[in-house]
Amino acid sequence: MDTYRHTDPADAELEMLYQALMGRRDFSYHAAEDPMYRSYADRYVQNGRLAMRDAMGSAAALTGGYGSSYAQAVGQQTFDEYLRQLSEAMPELYGMAYQRYLDEGESLRDRYDLAYQRREGEREQERAEAAAAYQRERDALADERYRLEQESRQAQQSYKQRQDSYQNLVKLVSTSGYSPTDAELSAAGLSRASAEALRKEYERAKGIGLAAPSAVYTRSASAPRTSSGSSAATVHKTVSGAKTSKGSGNSSAASAGFKGGLPKR
Repeated sequence: MDTYRHTDPADAELEMLYQALMGRRDFSYHAAEDPMYRSYADRYVQNGRLAMRDAMGSAAALTGGYGSSYAQAVGQQTFDEYLRQLSEAMPELYGMAYQRYLDEGESLRDRYDLAYQRREGEREQERAEAAAAYQRERDALADERYRLEQESRQAQQSYKQRQDSYQNLVKLVSTSGYSPTDAELSAAGLSRASAEALRKEYERAKGIGLAAPSAVYTRSASAPRTSSGSSAATVHKTVSGAKTSKGSGNSSAASAGFKGGLPKR
């Protein structure tokens, strides 16, 4: 016979009731084992004896107060009448015993059903709590996955923006010699040293900052005669100062003539 094999209190109670219900014996009636019958029998016997004594007393009075077989017969007959009444009560006692048997079985079934419903209610609550906990865990995992996806998307966007900023700033410095600010360098992920190297490369390519060739200003004019009779034919000026060509007159006169402009004719 299959039985429940659980260890918690609710299952232990259910197991006990199940065993009591399934282990009931079939109904059988034994008067000697029936407390109700014994109660009835004691009462009938006691009443029968009292009635028998009264009957024997009455019979003795009729015979002059002496005991006789007649008095005993009357007493026994009275006692037997009470025993007959006890026998007639047997079907009622049987029915009462059988009803008690049915009531006990019904009570066990009711208790079993109640215990079963209580246990199933507890199981249902446990299942609901487990399902709710599982759903909360799934929701938490979904939220965490969404958060990670958002962080990854933001990281990719930030990386792309940084790459774009880097490429744009490198191009700007390389093509224009622009000197970026610290904020622009930080946003692009470009070091100051790298930016300076790009800017210097741009200046080198453009020839910016190198020594420029001598600027020569030449003007031919009929220079005035010097006191020695020579004339300043040509005046040259360089970035380092002014000088006259070979064969010219006094250099100081030539310088004076450059600084003050060529003399009018």
